[in-house]
Amino acid sequence: MWLSWLLCLSVLSVDARGSLAGRTFDGPTIDIPEGFLIGAGSAAFQIEGSENADGKGPSVLDGLDTKGAADSYRRYKEDVRAIKDLKLQAYRFSVSWPRVLPDGDSKKPNQAGVDYYNNLINELIDNGIQPMITMLHYDLPLEVRKKTGGWTDRRMVDAFAEYGDFLFENFGDRVKLWTTVNEPNYYCMSSAMGGGGQNPGDDYKCVHHVILAHMKTYRIYQMKYKAIQQGKVGTAALALWATPNTTSYDDIQAAERTNLFMLGLMYHPVVFGDYPPAVRERVDHYSRLEGRNESRLPHFTAVERKHLIGSTDFLCFNAYMGNIVADSTYEPHPAAGTMATDRDSVEVGTDSTPGNFGGQFMRADPKVLREAPLWIHRNYKMPIMITENGWADQRGGTGDNDPRHDSPRAPYHSVYLQELLRVQREDGVDVLGYMVWSLLDSFEWSAGFSRKFGLVYVDYETGSLNRTLKDSSWFFQYMGENRKVPVLEFNFDFSSGATRTLSALTFAVIAAATVLWWA
Repeated sequence: MWLSWLLCLSVLSVDARGSLAGRTFDGPTIDIPEGFLIGAGSAAFQIEGSENADGKGPSVLDGLDTKGAADSYRRYKEDVRAIKDLKLQAYRFSVSWPRVLPDGDSKKPNQAGVDYYNNLINELIDNGIQPMITMLHYDLPLEVRKKTGGWTDRRMVDAFAEYGDFLFENFGDRVKLWTTVNEPNYYCMSSAMGGGGQNPGDDYKCVHHVILAHMKTYRIYQMKYKAIQQGKVGTAALALWATPNTTSYDDIQAAERTNLFMLGLMYHPVVFGDYPPAVRERVDHYSRLEGRNESRLPHFTAVERKHLIGSTDFLCFNAYMGNIVADSTYEPHPAAGTMATDRDSVEVGTDSTPGNFGGQFMRADPKVLREAPLWIHRNYKMPIMITENGWADQRGGTGDNDPRHDSPRAPYHSVYLQELLRVQREDGVDVLGYMVWSLLDSFEWSAGFSRKFGLVYVDYETGSLNRTLKDSSWFFQYMGENRKVPVLEFNFDFSSGATRTLSALTFAVIAAATVLWWA
């Protein structure tokens, strides 16, 4: 039945602010379950600006010029108004660690930074919007890295746990949903982003210490705050969901290994207390071949394994496109393996050029939000939260190039939500919600401001930074008012930038480059 709905399209006219303008959607819809959160997200470094204001300390990212970003540090009330106008139920944002604890010492907080987040949280709650905090979205305080050596050093575990304790104490009375570190399975592959280092094995050391930091922070919450605050703490990963290139045994195993290295690497320890056996076997094997006395993948102690088991309340993942992968076990292996090479799979497809930022994020592969949640459910039996999913517009200008006229965005989110709600309805997967990336057009790493994920247009061109809801806002307003997803078809030709009609049955699986500059 749901497939036939995809063939039924309804065209709505929208006004300049993207509202329903008094019109109703009369096409097919899918019910949104009670308690299912639909929201949008952001990251402090990408939107706040005011990098040196009011006592904020430097971060490891300060070499990147955000040009003041969207100035959300001063214009947060406008952001909250936009969330309310979009009729979203939740807002996922990150706290800037150097803004609240400039040198990492919880006994020396920057009160102006604490006040900012208190004001933001209170504004959200006053407008009926549930706050969700990510503790670290890349912007590690520079002073903390100097003191600890960064995530390749075990001292980061205690430093992060102290920071998490501080956040719970100051904001946990109102914030009930938390994640610790944003997508460390990719963050740890980049020394430039403050994650992994330069030496062989540093990527795994980073992941190992992030997992331990998450566990310690989670246990602090359970011991000190859970009984009173009644919140939940989750762990996050980035999912470039892998499917096999052929039906051969080798390719099927390569896809499974890829998913274990991407998702299982983060999830397995916090559910079962250790890394997936297939990951352990591969890394140990290649470490021996490289002549190493010990594995590049560190081991947990018996005590750590005990405390790791069940150290998360839900599993988050950031989902965009999928990958088709083929087995590469018999290809030459590098002298020093990495998280990317140890899994013995190679991406194949039509868009595997590193750095093709726009092409990757203008593609839709909605089955990712059916197959990946089902895989997570069957392996881990935990509630799931989609913490990022979004479409990147690369246009800029006026007329048809005006990014406020974002006709593909509503269909993009519709087809993903259809798959997500289907797996919840038909397979019993416990899905807590869906957070769109992103609320605002933001600074997007290597792409600067040229790729626009936002539901809300920010006028960077004139420098006014004024916010305007895009045309797609009708879709989110409709869901908020009616608790139903309008069934639309994604009909965008990303190669030419023109719209066209695509059959819902012909979505291609897209090969995505392993790049480090993610939303």
